Amino acid sequence: MIGVSDKSWLVDLLSTVAPDRPDLVPEIAADSDKHIYSTYFGLGHQLKMHDRPGVFKVSLAGMALGSYLLKGLAQDELTGRLLDLGTGSGILALLLRSLGAHDITASDVSTSAVGLALENESLNFRSSRIRFFSGDLFVGLPEGDRYDTVIFNPPGWRTPSEKLLDRLRGNEDGIGMTPETMFYGDELLLRFLKDLPDRMNRTGRAIVGLNSLVGIRDVLARYKAFYPTGAPLQFQLLERHSLPLLFYSPGWKRAEPFLREEFEAWRDSYGAAYTIDGQGRLYWSYEVVECRRAPTALG
Repeated sequence: MIGVSDKSWLVDLLSTVAPDRPDLVPEIAADSDKHIYSTYFGLGHQLKMHDRPGVFKVSLAGMALGSYLLKGLAQDELTGRLLDLGTGSGILALLLRSLGAHDITASDVSTSAVGLALENESLNFRSSRIRFFSGDLFVGLPEGDRYDTVIFNPPGWRTPSEKLLDRLRGNEDGIGMTPETMFYGDELLLRFLKDLPDRMNRTGRAIVGLNSLVGIRDVLARYKAFYPTGAPLQFQLLERHSLPLLFYSPGWKRAEPFLREEFEAWRDSYGAAYTIDGQGRLYWSYEVVECRRAPTALG
């Protein structure tokens, strides 16, 4: 799948990292403390992160989205109100702080992830500045708060079939995380897009990382179908990368045949997109998409 710039930092990364060895990613290096790792985005912006079970380490997609934020956020956006939704380990909120932003809110449905994000802020900065909340999407955030820039990196896979869920439940030692961490991205995106206008300032924008395995065209078509007279949001592709399918635990690796069967069904029914190279490695498209109010919604 074409999509990685010849000058992209991802080119060297993909040429040297085996798909089943995400720990070898050069931008995510091990620290002297084996429970701490370092991430580097460029221009001196390096962050240390705690590695804890049950919370994802920074992924290739997270690095790609962070790379875009580093080069794509204007100074006036950094002085505005920013929201990192689904913050996970807190990496993007911490990067925003490193870039000089002051008014940062971050939220995640997982209380353990929020706790880890708080620890990661303390690990990197002498004081606390980011406002952390726990809740499902916009639930749990201060009522009435609106943001100039919303950043969202949702789960990348679609709602799984019952057949796949049964297979995952029967996996010998499990996949290590609940299905919600990887699946149901289509339903979550629809909810996010419908709620976004009520939480985004009139001239603001959302920067969303989309996985082509979610069936992007299908999700956007379903969203637009809710608004027969015109959807309140419009979308623009900002950046695209081809990334390898990685497995973050032995359980996930053993589930690969079942997952590929599911991906094929998604491709045939919902337009999920991916490619398989000559060695059988699967690559998907990570797409950084901007969401703004449509001109008709500005009034």
